[in-house]
This record gives sequence, C-alpha cells and structure tokens, in this order.
Amino acid sequence: MPTVADNGTRIKRFRALKATLRTDRTRLLVGIDVAQAAHVVHLRQAHTRVVTPTLTIPNTTRGFTQLWTAIQRAQRTTGCREVVVGLEPTGTYHQAVAAFLTQQGADVLFISSSVAYWNRRTQDGTWDKNDRKDAANCADLLEQGKVLFYSQPTGPLAELRHLVKVLRRARAELASCKARWRTTLRPSLAPMGEPLPNRLRVELPAVLQAWERPAPGAPAQPHGRLSLGLAMACADLGAQVTAVQARIAALEAACTPVADRLPAYALLRTIPGIGPTLGAILVAEIGDIAWYTSFSQLRKLAGLDIIRVQTGQGAGPWRISKCGRGLLRWALYQAAGGCTRTAAGRARFAALKAKRPGDRFAGLKTMVELAAKQLRLVWGVWRSGQPYDPARAGGLGRQRR
Repeated sequence: MPTVADNGTRIKRFRALKATLRTDRTRLLVGIDVAQAAHVVHLRQAHTRVVTPTLTIPNTTRGFTQLWTAIQRAQRTTGCREVVVGLEPTGTYHQAVAAFLTQQGADVLFISSSVAYWNRRTQDGTWDKNDRKDAANCADLLEQGKVLFYSQPTGPLAELRHLVKVLRRARAELASCKARWRTTLRPSLAPMGEPLPNRLRVELPAVLQAWERPAPGAPAQPHGRLSLGLAMACADLGAQVTAVQARIAALEAACTPVADRLPAYALLRTIPGIGPTLGAILVAEIGDIAWYTSFSQLRKLAGLDIIRVQTGQGAGPWRISKCGRGLLRWALYQAAGGCTRTAAGRARFAALKAKRPGDRFAGLKTMVELAAKQLRLVWGVWRSGQPYDPARAGGLGRQRR
C-alpha cells in the first residue's frame, strides 16, 4: 500500500498537477460532495467522458473501500493510472475519506467554496443545488485546474492547529459575553452615553467592573441596589466570563511549548509586535512558508490583497479583499497594534496616517497598512531563516521590557 508523502513532496506534486490539469487527458478525476452521513461521487476521464455520473457511499470505512473499488474499476475501463480527487471541505467530515484516499495513492485536492458556488450555476444553466450536481461541479473544477493545496500537517504543527482552533472558539465566546453586556445588561443599568454610576458599578462582579470606567465622585459600597433578576443575570455573566478567561489563559499557556518545537516560531518572535500567542497563531495559520512561491499568495491568504470593482468609466474605492483566513488577518492587525507601542512604530504610524488628510478612517486604514507590512516582515524573516534585523526594515526595533 502506498505511504503518505510529506508535505514538501506533496506541494511539488500539487504544482505539477495544477499546471497540467487543464490539458492532460490521462487522469481519472473524482469529484466528491461531502456530507455527514453519505458522500456522493462523480467519476470522469479528464476532458474525455463521464465514467460514473453518480455513486453514493456511506461515510464509513466500508463505504471508502467501496469507493476505491469503483475507482479501480474505472481505471481498468479507461486505462488511467493517475487518480486526482477534488472535494469541497465541509466541517471535518472530509478528513476521513481524504486520509483514506491519500493512503491509497490518490492525489487529494481542495475546491474553494466560493469558486464552487459560482461555477455550479454554469453546469446546466439552472439555479438549483443538489448533491449530484455538487459532485459533478467538483470534477468540472478539477478539469479547469481551479484547485487548492490540501495540507496534512503532522507533529507539532497539527497539535498547534488544534490548540489554536480551540483558542479561537474560546475567544469567540468571550466576545459574545462582551456583546451581551453591551447590548442587554449595561443598557438596563444606566444610559449608555454616560458612565455607570459608582453606586451601581460596585454591585457588579469584578470582571464586569473592569469593563466600565469609574464615574467621577467618591467610591460607593455595595448595598444590594440591583433587582434580584438583574443581579442574577450579572452574576451569571460574570461567572461565564471568569470561566472563559481561565480557559483562554490555559490555552495560551499550552500553545507556547508546542510552538517552541517549530523553528519558525523563534524567528517570528523577534519581530516587533509579535508576542507568544500571536506568534503561535501565525505559525498555525500559515503552516509552512515553503508552501508559497510568492508574497502575493501569502497576502491573499490573509485577505490583505488590494482590490476594487471597476466597470466602464466607473470605479469603486480600493480596499482589502477580506478573503482567506480571518484569524490570520486578526493576528496581523493585533501585531500592528503591538508595533505601535514602540517609539519607532508610533513614528511610522504617524507618518502613514499623515498621508490621508481629511479621511475620517485614516487611523483604521493605517493600521491595516501596518498589518500588511507586518506580514511582509513575517515573509522575509521566515523565508530567510534569519532573525529580524531593524536595520533592514526601516528601523523598527523591539520594545525593551
């Protein structure tokens, strides 16, 4: 049985496939519409004919064996020796079948969800959507070469990605707690346009008091001034926030030793604005810098590439695409904020902001520009394998602690 190749070998294979998928007729293409209970499969010989329009298999090991038997039968019928599988990632339901097919020696590639959405309408000129059409759509995109690399990290990188995923979920829960406070509980206590009175602020749990600045005047003492329902709601939210913050602290502490086992982590930590948690997130989201051949690919992954909509003589404003990995873009934005806490970072921020006089969003746009510059530093440091050198990056130095 073929063994699973490392990601370095697989990325070379992916580039060779992407360059020839639109012309090579000697491959068997397999499009899979992934679901929780069963997968729908479409088999065709590239640019020649459809071999099996529809095959439904259960999402079990027995179903995967049934699929591989059908693929081998199609190989004997068509004479194709290479098998290329394209699937649209759906949660984590695709991982089991992708791992099975990779072990059998097939090349498994990803189909972008947005590309699949727009290409689906060109299949039969209708607006409908069904599993059979989705499987054929994946095979059609394989023929067009519109595919993405399917990374299968192992070791510390796989562990770090799992930790970062859980950390992101915990941070999302904390954000929902803050939204609940701002939109539900806080307006019930006092008008949002003025500070919360000290006599009410002192009745809140400590974690909620930290979200409200003290009002002018003497501090007050708690005397049970809140109604029972409101007091219980604030206590419940405070307990939830305390638990989530403890989880976040534990996850951040767990990420550091795992990230330390990756050489790129120590390099990224030398860049101003990138701390232990942000460095771990950047490594987990980017994966391996060898997967990218140019900085533009990394910039698109972060959604920081500049685009605009233009038609005829009309053109919209330039803006970032906001596509790709949102967590990577958030980490870069936070790194830009950390960079501005240094003297050199504040000077650069002021210089970039001065280029936008009269723009009420100048501060936000400048931070986004700094985030893109942080990504450029990540690219240069990681590719070169050398620590950050302020002399080569415009004089940005790390803040002394």
